[in-house]
Amino acid sequence: MNPFLNELAKQLAGKWLSLLVVPGALFVGSVAVGRRIRLGQWPGDHRFVTDLQQGRASAGQLATVVLGALLLSAWAGLLAQGAGRAVHWLWLGQWPGRVGEALAGRRRRRWTRAQESYEQSYREGRSDEDLARLAHLRNRIALAPPTRPTRMGDSIAALSARVRVDYGLDLEYGWPRLWLVLPEDTRAVVDESKEAFNRSASLAGWGVLYVLAGSVWWPLGLAGLGILLTAVVRGRSAVENLALLMESAVDLHGANLATSLGIPVPEGRLTPDIGREITRAVRKGA
Repeated sequence: MNPFLNELAKQLAGKWLSLLVVPGALFVGSVAVGRRIRLGQWPGDHRFVTDLQQGRASAGQLATVVLGALLLSAWAGLLAQGAGRAVHWLWLGQWPGRVGEALAGRRRRRWTRAQESYEQSYREGRSDEDLARLAHLRNRIALAPPTRPTRMGDSIAALSARVRVDYGLDLEYGWPRLWLVLPEDTRAVVDESKEAFNRSASLAGWGVLYVLAGSVWWPLGLAGLGILLTAVVRGRSAVENLALLMESAVDLHGANLATSLGIPVPEGRLTPDIGREITRAVRKGA
């Protein structure tokens, strides 16, 4: 047990350093330097800095400075993680109230107009190139009628809608069971995509802190905007890839889920009738 606990402690310490302390130290140092530059006090002339340069700083002073820097860095990391969770919630578009409904309605109207243009062109016998272009314009909004105020949120919502329409499967209840029958390599790929999305949200959390730090020194605000832009691009790519991988998992392994639940699969693949049977089994009347 002791070797296991020691190894676990090492891993937790490594994650603590990489996720909180190191980026937190960069943020705290940037704010400190920016503040001194703004106030025209760089380089500084504090007695401790002079003592440190001349080797006269006491061990207590050094320990206090190191401990204070670690605590500030950890607090900054925790603030960034909290901001990242808020960004995660905003990106997925689970907003209550009228604002979320209004934005979702606006996206739905745009999608409906794009779908009507596609259907009209299809009836008119337009070329495959025109149809592909119109489908691309529609899919840039969402792959299914939008229900969320954000594109990232609709990437996940469209996944559930498409699986329900094509297979009759309620993915909210079916996914946890499907996850248990997926091969290990498939779960690893899905996990990596999910972690990429979470890392993007955490990066956006740091961007929020740097934007706020722009009130101390304006270049930090510009850096924050750049970080936020990078995080949005990465987050959008990650969530779209995650939705595609989850839908592919249903396509390739949905029949295994049915077999595991004791539901016959005569054709060897998931069909709407089998999907509805799975839904009845996993929902249990709920």
